[in-house]
Amino acid sequence: MSKILLPIVLSFFIFGLKAQTSNLPVGFPSTDRTKINLNLGWKFHLSQPETNPGAIDFDDTSWEKVAIPHTMQLFSYEMDSVKESWIQKEYLRDIGWYRKTINIKANSSQKVFLEFEGVHNATELWVNGKKVGNYAINGYVPFDFDITNYVNFGQKNTIAIKADNSYDETIAPDPHRTDYVKFGGLYRDLYLVTTNKLHVTYNWEDFDAGVHITTPTVNKNNGTVSIKTTVKNENSEAKNCTIETNIINAEGYVLKKLMDTISILPNTNYTFRQTSGIEEDYHLWSPDTPYLYRINSIIYEDDKAVDFVENTFGFRKFSLEKGKGFVLNGEPIFLIGANRHQNYPIIGDAVPNSFHYQEALQYKKAGINIIRLSHYTQDDAFIQACDELGIIVYEEPSTWIEWGDAVWFSKLEAATRSMIRNHRNHPSIVFWGAGINHRGPVPRMQYVAKEEDPFRLTASASSPWNGVKNEGVTDVHATMDYRRSEFPESAFTMVMEHGSSPNSEVNQFHISRYKGNKNNFAAIAWLGADYNHLQPNIIDSRWSRDYMTTYGILSAYRVPKPVYYWYQSELVAKPIVHIADETASKEGKVLVFSNCQEIALYHNNVLIAKQLPDNELTKSNLKHPSFTFRYNWTDGTIKAIGYSNGEKITEFTRTKELEPNHIELKLRNTDNSLFAGGSDLRMLHAYIVDKNGEVVTNADNKITFSISGEGTLIDNGKIDVNPARAYNGVATIYIKGKETAGKIVVTAKSKGLKSSTITLNTKAFFEDEIAANAKAIYDFPIEKIDIGGVKQLVQFEWQEWTGTSDNDLTYALKDYNATVEFSATNKINWLGDTAMLGDLSFVGTDGLYIEEGVLKMTISNLPKGNYQLESFHHTRRNDAKMTNTIKVTITDVNGNFSRTSNDHIVDYYLHDNTGERKPLSIVSTFSSNGIDPVSIEFQDSESSKDIWLNGFILKKVH
Repeated sequence: MSKILLPIVLSFFIFGLKAQTSNLPVGFPSTDRTKINLNLGWKFHLSQPETNPGAIDFDDTSWEKVAIPHTMQLFSYEMDSVKESWIQKEYLRDIGWYRKTINIKANSSQKVFLEFEGVHNATELWVNGKKVGNYAINGYVPFDFDITNYVNFGQKNTIAIKADNSYDETIAPDPHRTDYVKFGGLYRDLYLVTTNKLHVTYNWEDFDAGVHITTPTVNKNNGTVSIKTTVKNENSEAKNCTIETNIINAEGYVLKKLMDTISILPNTNYTFRQTSGIEEDYHLWSPDTPYLYRINSIIYEDDKAVDFVENTFGFRKFSLEKGKGFVLNGEPIFLIGANRHQNYPIIGDAVPNSFHYQEALQYKKAGINIIRLSHYTQDDAFIQACDELGIIVYEEPSTWIEWGDAVWFSKLEAATRSMIRNHRNHPSIVFWGAGINHRGPVPRMQYVAKEEDPFRLTASASSPWNGVKNEGVTDVHATMDYRRSEFPESAFTMVMEHGSSPNSEVNQFHISRYKGNKNNFAAIAWLGADYNHLQPNIIDSRWSRDYMTTYGILSAYRVPKPVYYWYQSELVAKPIVHIADETASKEGKVLVFSNCQEIALYHNNVLIAKQLPDNELTKSNLKHPSFTFRYNWTDGTIKAIGYSNGEKITEFTRTKELEPNHIELKLRNTDNSLFAGGSDLRMLHAYIVDKNGEVVTNADNKITFSISGEGTLIDNGKIDVNPARAYNGVATIYIKGKETAGKIVVTAKSKGLKSSTITLNTKAFFEDEIAANAKAIYDFPIEKIDIGGVKQLVQFEWQEWTGTSDNDLTYALKDYNATVEFSATNKINWLGDTAMLGDLSFVGTDGLYIEEGVLKMTISNLPKGNYQLESFHHTRRNDAKMTNTIKVTITDVNGNFSRTSNDHIVDYYLHDNTGERKPLSIVSTFSSNGIDPVSIEFQDSESSKDIWLNGFILKKVH
C-alpha cells in the first residue's frame, strides 16, 4: 500500500471482526433469524368458493398460478368503462383466496411468523387447515401473524389467505368517496420469518417494540443517536440476554459498538436503551447529501448470537423559523415536489419494488425534493428509495374527505400508529399527515401522531373552502390551492396540492407565488403521475371526468411530460436546454426550458430570436422561468442554443413531427434484467416515431407485441392490452419472467410502421431476503490513545498513556495485541497537568516531546493488513515555536517513504488554543505483513523545533 497522508476521517473504538458465513458478506452476523420471500408459487381464485379453501385437503388444482405482488382483477386503462362513483361499493370489491405449500425448516424451539407488507383490505389466515386469525384494520399498513403453534416443523405446510376487498364501513377510507380506487389483492411482499424464542419484536407491535432510532442532537460536526431495541423472551425460563448494537458508516465500517446485558424474565419484553454519538466520519442527511448510517443489532443468549435486525438512519435537523420558513440543517430550503399515488394502469397497487425505486429516481432526476404520499401509507420500498436518493416525505394514513363512527376512528388510529412505528426510523420522513384531506386538522390524529413521534412535524391537510384557515392543532397549514387562495396571516404554510399542466405554466405560477412569502416553504404539485379514478358523481355532468387524469408530471406509465423538463431546468444544476414537444409547443408558441441566461432559437438554421426568460409577475420568484417564443412553427427543424455570460453552454434540436415511420422500444427501468417467476415486472414503451426519430405525439397507431423466450405479457385478453393503444405517441406493456431464468425477446409491430425488437434477460429469483440485502461489516479494532505526563487530562472515550521517563516508552495495544514503542535521538520529555482550548483539547493539552531531532514510533506484532494512523503534534511549551512542517518517514513491508506534512494549510500559532479545530495532526497509511515491525519517524523539516506527540488513532482499513 502506498504511503500517503490523508484527511482525518474516523475517530472511534470498536471490537473484533466477525467471521464470514457461507451466504453472508464479511462481518455480517449469522443468527437463527431467517426471512424468506414467499412471493412466488401461489394458486389464486377470485370469489368465495362453496367449500372452505382454508381446509388442508381443499382441491386447488384448477386455480390460477400467480405471483405476488398481485392484483385480483386486471382492468383496462379506462377502468373497464365502469359506471360507478367514487364511493366504489361494487367495482373491484371482491374476495380472493391464495394458497401455497411451503417447507418450514425451523424446529420447535423457534418462532415462526408470516409478515405481510399490505393486503387489500381485510385478511384471514389459515395454516394447515386451522384458522390462525384475521386482520381487518387497514389495507395500507403492515402486520404479522405468529403461526408457531400451527406449523409442522421440518415438513410441508399449507398456507391459505383470504384477501377481502369488500366494501367495509369500518375500514378507512371506506365507507366514503375517494378520488382514488380501492384496488384488491395480496399486493405487497409477503415473508416467512423464523426467529429464536429470544428475539427482537416487530416495530408496529407497540410503542416500545422493534427498533426505534432517534437523533436528539444534530450539530454541524457531530450528532447524538439514541436506539431503543425491544427484545422478547418467549422461553419458559429467564434468559441472559446481551445486545450488541453496531453503528456503521456507508462504507461498512463500525463506528461505535454499544453493548448491554440483562436477564429477561420468561414471556416478557425488555427494551434496551442505548445512546452514543458520532464525531469523526460524521455526515448530515439532506436532499443534496443523503448519507445513511446502518444500525446492526445482534441479540445474544449468553455467548451465542441468536437474532439480529438492521435499520438505517440519518442525521438531520429541521425547524420552522419566522422569516426563513423550513430550515434543514441550519439552512433555509424551499421544498418543491409532487403528490404520489402508488398505482399503475392495468395492475393497480400490485407494484414490484423495482417500480417504486425507479419512480423515486425519476422524481430525483427532476430535482424534486419532497413527495407527499397521497392519500395513504405507501410501500417500504418507496420510502427506502427516498432515504437513499434524498427526497423528503410527507406521509399520511388512508382517508380522503369524510370520516366514520367510533369503530372507524379506532381503526384509523391503529393504522396511523402502525404507519408511524413502521416508518419512524426513515430520515426522509419529516411530515405526518394529521388531518383529513379537504377537512383540515383533526385533533385525534394530531395527538396520536405526536404521542407516537414528537420529533416530526404534523400537517393539517386543509382546503381553502372550509375549515380553519391556519395550522389549527398541527404544526403546518398544509393547504390545497387551485384558485389563488389567500395565505394565512401567520401560519407556516405548504401548498400540499397545487395545479399542474403539461406545459408547466400552472406549475410555474403556483411555485413562484408560494416562494414569494417567507412563511410558505413548500409547493407540491397535484400530481406526480397520472392515475385512474372513478366518476365523482355519474349523475351530475358538471363533475364528469375521464377515468385517467391528464395533469401529472409523468404519464400513468411514468413517461415524462414537457413539464418534467421545466422542473429539471428550475431545480437541477446541470446545464439544460429543452424544447417542449408538440403537446406543449403549439398554437403559435415554442416553449423552451433552460437554466441558461439566454436562449437563441433558430428555425432551419435561421435565427428567430434571442431572448431572456419570461419576465412576468407570475413567474418573478423562480430561478429559471421558461422561455416563450411567439413563433408559429409549421415545418422543419428548430434549435435552441443556451448562453450564459455570452458563452454557448448547450443546445437542443427538435424537428416538426411527420408521419409515423417506425417503432422504438425502450425499457423504463435502467436495469434491463428482471427476476424470474413473475414477482418482478418491467415496463416496455413502444415509441411511435417519424423518419427523423421524433416521437409523433398525436399518433393513434395500435401496437401488437409478440414475446418469446422466458417471459410473458401481463394480459388476460379482455383489457385492451395487446394490441396496445398509444398515448401521446407511446404504447406500453408489462413484461414478467417465467419460472425459469433466461432470455426474453419482444417484438413490436404495427401496420405501416417498421417493427422493433428488444432483448432482455431474467435472473433467478432470490428468496433469502437477509442474504439478498446484507452488506459487509468491517468491525476492525480502533485504538485511540491519549498521551501525557502525570495528572494529564485524558480525552473522553480515549485510552490513557501516562509516562514520566524512559521507562514508560512502550504501550500495549490491547485490541491488536501489538506494542508501540517510542525512541528518539534526544531526550524524551513528558508533560501533563495543563489546560487548553479547542476541539480534542484534552488530547492536545499534554503529551511527550523532544526539543530537537527525530522522534520514532515503532509498532510491533501488528496483524497483517493496511492501516491508517492519525497522530497529533501540538506544541505545548510556550517558549518553543509551533511547527506545521513535520517530515514523516514510514518504513513498512513496502519499503521506505518520506514526505513533509501539509495536512494543515493554516499555521497554528497559539500554544493554548486551537480555536474550533483539532490539534495539529497528520494522517498516514501503511501496511503490515504481520511479522516485521512498522516505524514512523517525525522530524521538523525546517529547523530545530520541538517535535510533540499528544496522542494517536490507529485503525485497520482492510
